[in-house]
Amino acid sequence: MRSINVSVPLAVTLGVMFAGGVGAAFADPVTITLNSWRTEDIAVWQDTILPAFEAKHPDIKVEFAPINTNEYNAAIQSQIEGGAGGDLITCRPFDVNREWIKRGYFESLEGLPGLANFDKTSRAAWSGADNKAYCLPVAAVLAGFYYNADIFKELGLKVPTTSAEFIDVLTAIKKDGRYTPLAYGAAESWQLAYNGLYSIGPAYWKGEEGRLGLIDGKKKLTDPEFVDAIAAFAAWKPFLPAGQESLNYADMTQLFTLGKAAILPDGSWDINQVTSTNLNVGVFGPPVPKAGDKRYLQEMPDMGIGINAKSTHKEAAKTFLDWVAGPEFQELYVNAAPGFFAMSSKPVTYKNKLAQDFADLKKGAELTPRLALDRLSAGTPPLDDETWRLLQVMFTKADVTPQQVATELQAGLASWYGPQKK
Repeated sequence: MRSINVSVPLAVTLGVMFAGGVGAAFADPVTITLNSWRTEDIAVWQDTILPAFEAKHPDIKVEFAPINTNEYNAAIQSQIEGGAGGDLITCRPFDVNREWIKRGYFESLEGLPGLANFDKTSRAAWSGADNKAYCLPVAAVLAGFYYNADIFKELGLKVPTTSAEFIDVLTAIKKDGRYTPLAYGAAESWQLAYNGLYSIGPAYWKGEEGRLGLIDGKKKLTDPEFVDAIAAFAAWKPFLPAGQESLNYADMTQLFTLGKAAILPDGSWDINQVTSTNLNVGVFGPPVPKAGDKRYLQEMPDMGIGINAKSTHKEAAKTFLDWVAGPEFQELYVNAAPGFFAMSSKPVTYKNKLAQDFADLKKGAELTPRLALDRLSAGTPPLDDETWRLLQVMFTKADVTPQQVATELQAGLASWYGPQKK
């Protein structure tokens, strides 16, 4: 971590308070450093967010110091265990961060006033085994279905709300023959889980009931609700483009943005890309199994920020985090980075229409994170990795059934995860 003390006029020095709590002024201006893996956010932080904070807190300067995402985890571990690292650390969700908490990397945030703006579910991705908060929730991403509104209008289609309606819409597009129903392929296995199964699945395993049931061992992946979810996902296969086995993520997006496909299952982080060709794009949420069922929406905690336990400027860091917890930061960040969503209970207005449409999907829906990232992927084989692999096998081979996928996933999890060995 770096600290820069800057000389100031005596009159100013005498007029400020000494550090002693959130919001306190400092005898000498201090500089604190924020580590992040989001190198693409440099301009957002340097041009928009940090000037807004520093205008309110001229005695605290914040340096944004990103590290390439692929090197971030190893770099943070090396720096902190070597007695360095930023004063503020951007936190990965769930298992990676839980290990960092266990190693003592973070200062507890209990008592930080701004924490009251976040509910228990929002804090869960960054809580320790002691249920204390160690990172402040900053932003989440959502998953859903982008659709070409002009194609829907041309074909007389309505946005589907149930699984049967979804298949009817796909069938109608395929029968018309001019457009690919789904811009989707199996070349990149991660998005089969994140934009496919984990998006529609919660409607079958009932969100947190199913996810937490796997964690505490009361549910198994071979239970009917999980097999049904995998089967509903497998039902997409007849509506994928020819050669979908080699279609990568960028190809899928391009197929949609060129107006050749009607629907793109994807995450909110892709808002700027899917609207880059000025298509008339809408978004709808995962269909429910039958009319009247409760809606569920995948809201994946993406990033939090914690205080390095070895920081020498913890009070300044707490002042910054308490500001981050408030509506000014939340609104600045989500509008500077469309596709990322505030996790605070405070209302936020999104200036990007599609982002607001995505945010509106949360109304009346139960929110739930990705199925396999909380504790279920902390051993070998990790459930998340196995889900990627086996869904790719199911989408590239004709003779692999949803039941076989579920059976192999369950066997892998039960081989190392205690609650599933019962």
